[in-house]
Amino acid sequence: MNVLYELWLQSICGFEPEIVEKAVFLFEGKKNKFSSPEMEEQQLCRRGVSKEISKRVSDGKYLELAKDVEEYCNQNGIRIITQESNEYPDLLRHIKTPPRILFAKGEKLNLNSGVSVSVVGARKPTLQGKSIARQIGCDLAENGITVISGMAEGIDAEGHKGALEGGGKTVAVLAGSVDAIYPKSNEKLYYEILKNGTVISERPPGAVVKPYFYQQRNRIVVGLSQGTVVVEGKAKSGTAITARLALENNRDVFAVPGGLLNWQSELPNILAGDGAIVVDKISRVSEYYKEMRPELFEVIRVEKKAEKVSGLSAEDEKILEFIVQSGGVSGSEEMLEELGFAPNVLSSRLTILCIRGILRQESGNRYVLLKY
Repeated sequence: MNVLYELWLQSICGFEPEIVEKAVFLFEGKKNKFSSPEMEEQQLCRRGVSKEISKRVSDGKYLELAKDVEEYCNQNGIRIITQESNEYPDLLRHIKTPPRILFAKGEKLNLNSGVSVSVVGARKPTLQGKSIARQIGCDLAENGITVISGMAEGIDAEGHKGALEGGGKTVAVLAGSVDAIYPKSNEKLYYEILKNGTVISERPPGAVVKPYFYQQRNRIVVGLSQGTVVVEGKAKSGTAITARLALENNRDVFAVPGGLLNWQSELPNILAGDGAIVVDKISRVSEYYKEMRPELFEVIRVEKKAEKVSGLSAEDEKILEFIVQSGGVSGSEEMLEELGFAPNVLSSRLTILCIRGILRQESGNRYVLLKY
């Protein structure tokens, strides 16, 4: 499904993921047929889509709206990532109602190899909670783990800051548009993330944020992560919903326990009692993944490249440099488009590089850099 078609589908459904999920069955396989008799309103209504939305399939203004969104993104450095894109994170495909489209600013997402962990918690944490979240974010980054969070005030922001201080990568998932900074107090952090990570959202530019967007955002935070670390939070809170989503999606849940008199430790203490992995030291999360999932650490960090492999051809050098610039993983289609090699030449060189153990081929014709 091409980008414009996806934007059109999103537009008629108001960019609401659950409505899109109900409607998409009718449009799959009908690319570029933006309005046709095949798209009967009755079929949409039977699927639970309102009459108001069903009538939009024949209204040309929604195609124009889709074109406007695409043009705005192209002019403002916003990438549009669909489920067909190599940049779309595989982890996200396996949650309930995965976003069909993502808007992104900053570096290209590189979450299809290695480990990513979300750090979440209270918006008004204790000083100790802020310090712990920041130290955990830093430790994760120093060990090559990408830190995910929602760039909210409090624990979210501290997790991002720690990742940046640790020289690693971080991804901020926003409830609103990727070019609308919220909260304003995190403006400096926002621009630092753009330089050393990625800001993403499923909402289009200009979207007016509604309260329920935050819960929808949290499913993406969880979906992008192998595990979620809960630093502080109340038993009934947005953080509690995020923890529940992590459990429902079979993600690892880590809890930072606290004192009985610390009201912000209520949620992590409950989670710890219910079987969450207890974070009894700052390095617990990174040590856990190194022990339990060592295969996820095979990909070298670009900042710590090993000594150059000898015997590389000029084509090999170009391929490997491109993969390095892509964050250590890239799809063959992207390489064909950017490098200008003939398909048979690229295929041959990729095969040789895999045989030499320099690359590893994964599903979707993606290639992961193992050494260089």
